[in-house]
Parts: sequence; C-alpha cells; structure tokens
Amino acid sequence: MTVFFQDTARNNLISWTRDALTEGYGIGAVLSPFASPINANGFKKSAIETSELIRARGGEFWFDSMTYALDMPRAGDFRNYEEWPLWSSAQGQLANAAEYRSHAERALKVQVDLGSTLLAPTVLVSYPDTPQSQKALHLTAEALDLASDAWATVAGDHQFWTGGAELDAHVGALDQLEPEGWLLVVVRSDTSMPPAATAEEIFGLMRTVYALSRDRPVRVAFGDVAALPAVAAGAEAIGTGWDMRQRICAYQDFEERVADSGGGGWYQRPTLSGLLGGLTPREYQVLVSEKPAIAATLSPGAIGPRPQQAFRHHSRVLTDVCDQLEPLTGRDRAEALQSRYAQALIEWPGVQKITGASLGAAQWIKPFQDGLNLFMVSEGWA
Repeated sequence: MTVFFQDTARNNLISWTRDALTEGYGIGAVLSPFASPINANGFKKSAIETSELIRARGGEFWFDSMTYALDMPRAGDFRNYEEWPLWSSAQGQLANAAEYRSHAERALKVQVDLGSTLLAPTVLVSYPDTPQSQKALHLTAEALDLASDAWATVAGDHQFWTGGAELDAHVGALDQLEPEGWLLVVVRSDTSMPPAATAEEIFGLMRTVYALSRDRPVRVAFGDVAALPAVAAGAEAIGTGWDMRQRICAYQDFEERVADSGGGGWYQRPTLSGLLGGLTPREYQVLVSEKPAIAATLSPGAIGPRPQQAFRHHSRVLTDVCDQLEPLTGRDRAEALQSRYAQALIEWPGVQKITGASLGAAQWIKPFQDGLNLFMVSEGWA
C-alpha cells in the first residue's frame, strides 16, 4: 500500500483514515497545523488524540509543520496555526542562525510529542539558485543537525521544478545532508483538477525522485494522480484525500478564509482506472447507463455516489496503480506507466463522445505522459 492522507478542515481524518487502514487502501495520515488545532475545540479532537487513534490502528502518523505555506502569496489562514508553538520569534521570521535553529527545534519537538515521524521544516522555493533556496538549505541543515534521523522536505512551485541544472544542484546540496528520507511538495497557484502541470515540471520532479530514491525513500505530498510519474521514477508513496485541498497544495487554500466557510467542497468525481482520470458524477452515470460494458471495463465495480464511496474507490485506484509499479525497477517501472497512459489516450475520446465530458486526455494524461517521455529519453530508455 502506498497512499497516505493529507489533513482536512473536516473532522473525519481519524475515522476515514482508520477505515482505510482496516480495509487496506491507505497507510496513514499527515496532520497540518493549518487544518487542525493542537487542542480539542469541540469540532476536532486534539492532535495527540488524533495521533494515538491512528497509530493504535496500525497507521503511520506524520506532522508536517508546513512552514513553506507561510511563503505563499496572501497566506493568512492562521486560525489553527497560531495555536501551535512553532516560533519563538515573529511567525515566519528566519533572519539568523538562532531563528533557524529555534524553529527547527520547535517543529521537531511537536513531532516527538505527537509520536510523529521526524520531518524537517522548510521554506517555499521558486527558483533553485537564490537566497530563498539557501534559506531552505540552512533550515534543513539545522533540523538534521538536531535530529539526524529526520526526513527532509523539499517544497517548490512550478518554476522550481522546471529549474533544470539549477534544480539538480540544489537537490544535490540537500542530498549531502543525508536525511532519513524525502517528502517532496509541488505547490500550485490554484486547485484546478487535474492540475495544470507541464511536461517540464513532471520531468523535473521525476528526475529528482529518481536521483534521491536510489539511497533513501521518497514520498510526494498532495501528489494524487499527478504524482504517478514520480512513483514510476521511484517514489514509494503519494498523498491524497477526499477534498481538493488534500489532493493539491495550492496558494488559495492558505488565504484567509471567510468565517463558517466549511471544510471545502467534497471532491466526488469518480476516478476510472482505465482513464487515470475522473468524470463528474453526471458523466459517470451517463457512461454507466449508455455503455455499461465500457464503464465496467474502465473501472470494475460500481462507484457509489456518496463522498466516502467516491474517495474509497479513488484511493483504491491509486493504490492499485502504485502496487503494479512498486515491484518493478528502472526502465520497467517507467514503461509500465507509459503503457497505462497510452491505453488511457485510446479510451478517452470514446468516453468524451458518450458523456460529453469537457475534460479528457489533454488534461488528465498528456502533460504527465509528455513529462514521463522526457524522463525516459533522458535516461536512454526511449
């Protein structure tokens, strides 16, 4: 199993993660100080109780300080964040060595207290050869000096992951710190699904995963279907969830929120294994009604209409794809995903004709397939 769940503003992280653990379509969850309080608040349980209940069921529990979210444009959703003891100085201030160390120390202490896997904090980087990238390197170094068994976080936006040789150099400098493992984050400008990825971004992510995964485990937070090429390059697990903000890490999700705005809309698009993408509930019902045999071939078993049913099916699709790739290595792993993309390209036009779906292979498949192809060419596999 290779799917874990990002935090949600809803109060169902514990129950739905435990269901996934019991039924075999998830490995654990990541708590965020932006989405969850440190103490129980009448809506959500405390962080320690959340950790204990998930770990008691045999699940992994992580706390991501998400320091990188503070660098997002218009970041202002601090209703839960300000409760957490992550800063001794002003929130987000990293101006000298003492502040780097203090923040790293506090983030790690929270993780120890919660029984979380240790994860170094980092800042958001847009360009891999800038003062901001040096800040990321210094903060990671401080954390690993305090806890050599911590994982390192690498968070970058679209420009970062298309950085070419400069990206490679930045990742190489981080790699010399020798963390226990890696958590990679692709930060986006909006929560459109499928994400507006480019072939160059996917290529950069794959190249990074392939290099790092030779020595240590690599995971992709908020990865969802967009991270399947990273799995083909060697990533061991990807983050997902039942809300858009669990499947994509986007600027808009960290802006100040209107009071009583809820936990975000349920993402109920059924995900079809044979399409490696989703339809709206209406489009799926049209497909089932008009062409039941095609629907069954593309996604065996009916997909229920309720939120947890759609999520359960989605998580199982991701798990099945990852489980197919996991035993393979190198070229075989990349070719297996390439084959699935090629088949999905064949299937999508017919499905769009039947359902009238506005989104198809151009959005769900092409950027990721093109990035995979760039990676395979660079490795001499195509």
